[in-house]
Amino acid sequence: MSPMKQSGRVSILMLASIVSVVFITAILLFSKESVSSVGTRFLDALERHDVDTLTKMSMMSGTSPELIRKEWDQCVNHAGKYYTFAYHVEGASQSGDNLGSVRFRIIKDADRPGAYDEAVELPMVKVDGEWKVDVRSMSHELFPGLPR
Repeated sequence: MSPMKQSGRVSILMLASIVSVVFITAILLFSKESVSSVGTRFLDALERHDVDTLTKMSMMSGTSPELIRKEWDQCVNHAGKYYTFAYHVEGASQSGDNLGSVRFRIIKDADRPGAYDEAVELPMVKVDGEWKVDVRSMSHELFPGLPR
């Protein structure tokens, strides 16, 4: 075949490659974060005392973002300023479209001899399509001075 007769034809391999790239891109763009990944990001922010991330990831109905931020600042920078913990996420579950929880093990006061791990669940709720932590339903023994 001459090169002139091949122009205008599309290779099946090339077409399959283009379709695959478009499909994968669409999946990545439209997929939302899982309950587990959001819970892990929240625990990481709590461990690092990241007030901005904790504020964005918290759900406390009837409370303004400014007040939530103020309460997280009080919690991590004053009440729990020197508190240390370690955690390991074990899994997550969803009960319906808008409720879920993240199961993890936590070692409170991880820098002290004799510290041991405990099983804890982080309550999650979907608000406007995004998973957030239901702060008022959290175990208040998780961290000193948690927002109420």
